Amino acid sequence: MLFVSNVTQAAQRVVVHPYLVEIFTTAELPVSGEVAIDRQPDYRESELHVYELDGIQRMEGKLSKGLTADPEKSKRIVLQRFQQLEEEARVQMQRTAMGLAKAVQYGVDRYPAIVFDGEVVIYGVTDIREALHRYQQWREGRKR
Repeated sequence: MLFVSNVTQAAQRVVVHPYLVEIFTTAELPVSGEVAIDRQPDYRESELHVYELDGIQRMEGKLSKGLTADPEKSKRIVLQRFQQLEEEARVQMQRTAMGLAKAVQYGVDRYPAIVFDGEVVIYGVTDIREALHRYQQWREGRKR
């Protein structure tokens, strides 16, 4: 009877898909497997956000490239460069700042990390397909 009960439960298993997938990574650790969310009908309701946590640092490098030893002159140059940034660069910096704040909020202490629905963190993975697989395994183990 126990065997039949387990088979019935397996047949009734419902796959739960995350509504929010947030990826915390850097430019050196690119994300792959977006197709796992973009093309599968089951995941079309899911939101996917990628935060490159090194975005501000990379922008600072661009803004400070070739500065002089004179602090006042360098300050003016950086300010001028910042004011001439394209909208896309500004949006990327804001996105990085938001990602850093969210990482702190979630308690993410290393990267890469993928957070599902603000409650499950999977570290060391940038392949969304693999992370989704691990997430599903976690959900199934939790229901047993």
